[in-house]
Amino acid sequence: MKFIAKTFAGLEQATAAELAQIGGNDIQVIKRSVSFSGDMELLYKANYYCRTILRIVMPLAEFEFATNEQFYRSVFDIHFEDYLDKEGSFCVHSVIRESIFSNSQYTSLLTKDAICDRFRYLYNCRPDVDKDNPDVTIDVHIYRNKATVSLDTSGISLHRRGYKTTRHNAALNEVLAAGLIALSGWQCDCNLVDFMCGSGTILIEAAMKALNMPSGYYRTEGYGFMTWKNFDEALWQQVRNQLDDAMHEEWNYKIYGSDINGRYVKSCRENVEQLRLDDIIVLSLEAFEDTRPEQTPAFVISNPPYGERLKIEEINSFYQSIGDTLKKHYTGCKAGIITPNKQAMKQFGLHASQKFVVYNAELECCFYLFDIYSGSKKSKYN
Repeated sequence: MKFIAKTFAGLEQATAAELAQIGGNDIQVIKRSVSFSGDMELLYKANYYCRTILRIVMPLAEFEFATNEQFYRSVFDIHFEDYLDKEGSFCVHSVIRESIFSNSQYTSLLTKDAICDRFRYLYNCRPDVDKDNPDVTIDVHIYRNKATVSLDTSGISLHRRGYKTTRHNAALNEVLAAGLIALSGWQCDCNLVDFMCGSGTILIEAAMKALNMPSGYYRTEGYGFMTWKNFDEALWQQVRNQLDDAMHEEWNYKIYGSDINGRYVKSCRENVEQLRLDDIIVLSLEAFEDTRPEQTPAFVISNPPYGERLKIEEINSFYQSIGDTLKKHYTGCKAGIITPNKQAMKQFGLHASQKFVVYNAELECCFYLFDIYSGSKKSKYN
């Protein structure tokens, strides 16, 4: 079967690598998503394990149409009864671009009518429409005269890990944090530092990676495929048990988080202690300028304030201080900094070895990677 894993722009290659790691086939990178093929076991595994995926959909049909009737007939011919019980419930979400249809609401209504009419034809009854808690969610994507009709396999977004009891208003999306860690090249073979940790998203995602913990390990809400007619409970439990058993009980390094804001550190500590990760995540109330790596090499990944509330001179000085701190205290380390503020990064004082364009919500950012040398360009990090 074919699947499409949706992610943030800029993380597609990281997602492709994750899917290859768990056995995905026919992997192809497309904009903000990656297509792959496999069986239901792989689908369960991808939803539960992968860190850089927001949602996985399973296309049921792709077709071209020129009229409303052609669209209706093509949807009517799809075997929804393989996944949706006649006494179950469903909802339809539609996205259209440059279509003959006037709006997405009409598209969803026509899709709903075709599905209900098919069930009436087959069983003389029809499933209910439930927008809040459906058994099956159907996605319709139309571009010009081509439609793709898919099933949403994930339910709520996969960034909803279930591990946060508290957070602050500038917290990174969990999928983006995991994506930055993947793009950084950190292989869990040294300490990791976030000296502006906020509520700790980067720290926790790094800890989960270090322990080989599935992204859905703490998730309490189910997945979309669990309410399908053909859901295989035994297979799901087998997949989950295998992935949980592959977790590491110990790790030889530490993850250090600090922040100058005591409220953020308190919030982060609550999250970390609840998850019982306080044996590998070490927290402190500290300004970034005062931090030092416990040992080198180490890897710094951080999401500093973007400067919306600071004057230009202040934000430039702030970013210069970050660069100065890295040069003075983190020699022999690597660092990754995400920001949309290209102007302030000109004051950073370090030359990036790599840059990745990524998106924090709708905000275009750049993820800068630095090798921090001491005089010579021979890195102490191998």
